[in-house]
Amino acid sequence: MVNDLDSIDDLELMPLGGGYMVRRERLLNELIAKGRKAGIVVLYAPDGFGKTSVLLQYTQEVKSDPTRGPVRIIEADRAIGREVFMQLEVVTEELKDKPHSLVAIDNVPNLDQHDTEDLIDRIRGLRAMGVGVFISCRPSNRQLIHGLGDSVKINAQMLKVHAYEYSAWASAFSISTSLDFYQLTQGVPELVSALQTGLYGQGDVAGLLESEIVNVYGAALVDLASLDNNALFCVACLMVLMGEGNIAELEACGVRLSMIDQSYLVRDYPIFGLDPADRSFTCLGAEDNGRLRLRKLVAEIRPELVPRAARILLKAGRCDAAMDLADAFLDRSVVLELAGQYGVDLALTGHGADVCRAALSTIDAEDHAPEPTPAEALGVYLAAVSVSNTKLARCMASLIEHAGDRAACEIDPVSWKVAQVLTAVCYGDNGLGLPMNLAVPEIETEHTALDMLFAHIGAKHWLAERGDDGGALQQLKTRKAYDCELDIAGTFIRADSMLVELFDGSFAGIDERDDEMALIRDALDVRGLKAPAIWVRMVLAARRLLSGLPVTDDAAFNELDRFAVRMRDNQIQLFGLLLEGWQSLAEGRPVNAKFRAVQVLKLAEEPIAYMRDNALLLERTAYLRNTSMVSVREEAELLDISQTQVGGAEAWMVALHLACAGRDSDLAAWMSMNRAGILEPSYRLFARLAMHCLGEPAARIRKKLPVRELSRYSLRDDLEGEGERLFQAGEVEAVDAIEHIEIRMFGAFRAERDGFPITDKMWRRKKAATLAERLALGMDALVDRETLAMELWPHAEFNSARNNLYSTISRLRSALGPTPDGKSCVLIQNECIGLNSDYVKTDVRLFDQISREVLGNRTGARGPHLVELCLKIEQLYAGPLYVPNGCNPTYFLRMRRIMQSKFIDCMIKGANAALEENDLQSAIWLAESGLRQETAREDMVRCAMRVYSAAGRRRDIVELYSGHMHHLREQVNGVPEPETRRLYERLVEGRLNRVLVER
Repeated sequence: MVNDLDSIDDLELMPLGGGYMVRRERLLNELIAKGRKAGIVVLYAPDGFGKTSVLLQYTQEVKSDPTRGPVRIIEADRAIGREVFMQLEVVTEELKDKPHSLVAIDNVPNLDQHDTEDLIDRIRGLRAMGVGVFISCRPSNRQLIHGLGDSVKINAQMLKVHAYEYSAWASAFSISTSLDFYQLTQGVPELVSALQTGLYGQGDVAGLLESEIVNVYGAALVDLASLDNNALFCVACLMVLMGEGNIAELEACGVRLSMIDQSYLVRDYPIFGLDPADRSFTCLGAEDNGRLRLRKLVAEIRPELVPRAARILLKAGRCDAAMDLADAFLDRSVVLELAGQYGVDLALTGHGADVCRAALSTIDAEDHAPEPTPAEALGVYLAAVSVSNTKLARCMASLIEHAGDRAACEIDPVSWKVAQVLTAVCYGDNGLGLPMNLAVPEIETEHTALDMLFAHIGAKHWLAERGDDGGALQQLKTRKAYDCELDIAGTFIRADSMLVELFDGSFAGIDERDDEMALIRDALDVRGLKAPAIWVRMVLAARRLLSGLPVTDDAAFNELDRFAVRMRDNQIQLFGLLLEGWQSLAEGRPVNAKFRAVQVLKLAEEPIAYMRDNALLLERTAYLRNTSMVSVREEAELLDISQTQVGGAEAWMVALHLACAGRDSDLAAWMSMNRAGILEPSYRLFARLAMHCLGEPAARIRKKLPVRELSRYSLRDDLEGEGERLFQAGEVEAVDAIEHIEIRMFGAFRAERDGFPITDKMWRRKKAATLAERLALGMDALVDRETLAMELWPHAEFNSARNNLYSTISRLRSALGPTPDGKSCVLIQNECIGLNSDYVKTDVRLFDQISREVLGNRTGARGPHLVELCLKIEQLYAGPLYVPNGCNPTYFLRMRRIMQSKFIDCMIKGANAALEENDLQSAIWLAESGLRQETAREDMVRCAMRVYSAAGRRRDIVELYSGHMHHLREQVNGVPEPETRRLYERLVEGRLNRVLVER
């Protein structure tokens, strides 16, 4: 079809499809200058690069030039050769006598060789007539492009939107300046226009962009598929499947890409993001949107390339991307083949569950699949071990054993060794049936992940025996085996490094590594990797414990203990028991702490010296924490303090005992003679926690430590004097089982344990006492954690308030002590907290019970019994309910008003009952008690006036009424109620009249 431009006046912004194209000023100026000289311009690029837009803008420039002739446009898309030639003949005849005119042919199709040569001759003939020619085509039309070698050529790379054009495009399409043009679009014009916002109701910009990306890549792949060079199309498909990577990864798997082919991709198909400098490529699109849709497209047209791309990714160590491909497009048999080749990589990057699912589906399938090869069986075994699927691991081990010599020949030596070591890491001494006598060749090359697993086993062994890693971690050349989301070997090493800090005394506190490991722990849990997840949980919880922070993962140590029992791993079980004991001690449960220490001593063999010594230190600290001062002092007399240069555990055991017994002179001598043991780094953090838990006696030890060492042996609040402390007991505190706790809140806050006051040192921080009062006010109902956190720390962020609540609960447990049956006085159910009413008694609860009988009159109390109940209430109510500082007082103030109102009601009812019984003394006592707490209530004033009248105390009535009137006038600018005024007039003036009559 031939068009002429006489009716077109404005091409500044020209419509094209769903968007617009901006005038390409610099490109057009260059084309006009070069095109007029050469006579022929060839513009070739895939669809989406704005070929037609540039063609139209070029023709408009020629049309507006008065020195040029007419302009004719031929739309040749999808036309056959004969149709193109017919249109050219018409245009040639029309422009025969019109020099400096222009013929523009848009989207020239790929013709056969004869037609292409004929077209080239006709184009050159037009140039010979003085007619300029502008041609656009796709890069696959190479015969035409090469045939017009003397023309000006513009490729796709030159058509990209360059940096100097970004502002014009952003303005034209209302594109947000916060978007990264090149990162999102690589400068492809059609994609840049897809970033437009608010035009034609396009809706979600991201969704529109992803759709355009799919269209542009689809057009490029279709164009590549039409090339004679099929290898370039295969490479492009592999690039789409991989998403990103480098040429070396392709070449490592036999995919060759010559320099010429690379130049084609850079020049003609820049959408693939090939960078010749570092030989990398990057495809556009989001993983879960554009890239996924493109992969589906490639998987449909070239399914045989999907497993090849997966193998390339696996060989490059990009296991996550490989398994994403496998999950989406490969069947179970191919996944098993990949497991046979790359079983170690898949298992150690957290994809064991995917391999196990494929293996189980093969086993359970109705059509009997062939038995896995020994290599595939070993790959499945590795996967099963990584996710703790014992049954499947034993099944695969049995297959390997039955294969015998065949297995020895087919199995990769590195994979075999990794299987043995990973079994030891995850299952300890439990071999899972893996044959031990298989004659697999020795490893000839180094393997990073294998070295790291060996280092983990060694570090764990040396930590248990002597409290350091034995240099196992320092010998590693690198601490990262895979560049994936999960690197199991690397995770073990990172966790071990963080754990070693606790034993060598270099731990300085929680840092960003703990946050990173917390994210890794969550990923391990999601993928079902139990062994590394439990180990990481233990390390994170141990670091919080030894830094004096509340352990938010309460079950971390217990889970490690249970897992070790199932896997028969004695060393891991010792870690779990020992740390669980220290956690119990820090939370105020010394009985449990001592029990865990005894367990460790029973299980730890003689060679495991450090664990035994640490358990002895824990046992002694728990004993001191839970024994009366009399016993501690008596046993201190029996200590042999003449020893010198003892080990760290014994040095600290004796020092703590002497400090608790108050024997300062002996303590000073002992610490001087055993300075090396006291300052031994492997016991530093545990001794610090022990001193922290013992509280005030530990101050004697800190005073005798070197000044430069003091900060290492003190937690953040140990040096704050009487300030808030984390885990501490006063010197006179003995945590024997309590019989009952009494909490009084009327007038002031007071708490007693078995008749002895709970002092500030026992509370350790004010918030623990505040929490006790808050829970005591609602003894019959539990309070949820969120409510407590918001009330006690109203100005703190929620996460900070919740962490503070954890530590405050542990302090409250410690202050109240355990019950006779070993339970805590603090009840926790789900996310709610309360006090155990069987052991905790409060004046508020008793006040509520008695006032309910008085005001509700449920028991039919009358006369003297009612008066007696009211006198008990008066005795309980020592003053208004105590309102603590430093928290949100709303709840406490509301409860204070409620309690005060109940008290006044009871005093009025009791005084009236006493008057009826002619018990003037009790009536006066109750009335005046009510007046002491509330002078503004009219009913209380009337009750007191009646009592004073019955007792003949007229002057007191006058003073009471006068004071009440003054209060109302000064405070609320009011007057007494009519009923009160009438009662006063009747009582005072009536009595005065009677006196006058008698006279």
